[in-house]
Amino acid sequence: MTYTFPVYVPGAAVAVAVVAAFAGVLLLWMRKPLLLALAAFGVAAFSGGFIAPILALDRVVLDDEKLEQTTGFWFMPTVKGFRLADVELITITIKRDRKNREREVWVVTTQDGRTQEIDPGDLWELNGADIIKRLREKGIEVVE
Repeated sequence: MTYTFPVYVPGAAVAVAVVAAFAGVLLLWMRKPLLLALAAFGVAAFSGGFIAPILALDRVVLDDEKLEQTTGFWFMPTVKGFRLADVELITITIKRDRKNREREVWVVTTQDGRTQEIDPGDLWELNGADIIKRLREKGIEVVE
């Protein structure tokens, strides 16, 4: 199973880029300060060149071998996850980060006793209930 964001999520970032680019052209045409037009073009470039591809390329893959998330910048993705065959137990807890905010953490205990803490991304968390259900169907114990 592959989880991705709905098309409208990266589409919203593309829409922001188009509107910002149009605003930049309009500002130039109206002979407004160049700095304002450049700011609009900057927003367009950031939204269309960074945010939209990040959202479009984010994915969580759960198959017979692994649970793996690919996220981050399109030119430097981050991959996190684990092999299902190695898992003894998954415990889902809430921890506090450096700024004292609560965040969900998946603690994966392997069959050899090692543990790995995984901070699931937004896409993983959005589909958490379905992922947990599918992991349990594969015989993996998940404690919430």
